[in-house]
Amino acid sequence: MTLSDSELSLAGSTLGTAARTMEEGSEGRPSAQFPSLTGIGDEADEFLRSIEVAQNALADAAKSASHAVNGLMEDSSALDARLAASLYSGYAVGTGAQ
Repeated sequence: MTLSDSELSLAGSTLGTAARTMEEGSEGRPSAQFPSLTGIGDEADEFLRSIEVAQNALADAAKSASHAVNGLMEDSSALDARLAASLYSGYAVGTGAQ
């Protein structure tokens, strides 16, 4: 699998935006129970509670994934720097130049 830095950056940014949108953009579920002639008001309330739980879980997952992508990018940058440093010093040692 090949992922460019720009793709990883976009993924991390998009996941972070999704998490914030779900956390801040939610108006929550209605607090009142639904009157019902058929008696399904409790079921409708339970369904809305389930949606709220799912939305919170998705926001947490998006936030965790965003942090993981950012950590991966930091690790990749650190590895790139270490590789560059070791290649340069190895080249200098191999040619006798200082």
